[in-house]
Amino acid sequence: MKSQEALAPGKWPERFSVRAYGVLRRGDKVLMTRSTFMDRTFLNFPGGGVDVGEAPVEGLKREFREETGLEARIKRLLYVSEGLHVSTNHPIQLVSLYWEVSADGEPRPGANGDDVLCTMWRTIGDFPREEMFPSDLEFIDRLPGLL
Repeated sequence: MKSQEALAPGKWPERFSVRAYGVLRRGDKVLMTRSTFMDRTFLNFPGGGVDVGEAPVEGLKREFREETGLEARIKRLLYVSEGLHVSTNHPIQLVSLYWEVSADGEPRPGANGDDVLCTMWRTIGDFPREEMFPSDLEFIDRLPGLL
């Protein structure tokens, strides 16, 4: 995803996409997914695009279930992206919402065969930045102070 500085004048996106992500914490670790999209492998939190006509919380629950096999229970909204983030492959502005969630059980490996390769537990503050998109980097920089 591109930052605002990378956009040429007159190239502002005409549409936007709302993205909803769940932060499931167990001790000092959070659940993350390794996924592929357009031949790129990346790491982020379980979640994804909210469908038109779908409440963001319902979109999060659906995406979380699809990607992990777990039923997310919403605890609280942690963060809304502040920066202007644009999709790498489409002229779409992204607005990302991050909720703290709880869930019972363990995630199913590769629950969503479409794009999620695996799930993993990562120590808070120890994220592979080179494998993450700018919108997620904005969030993880603030995450320790939000939990």
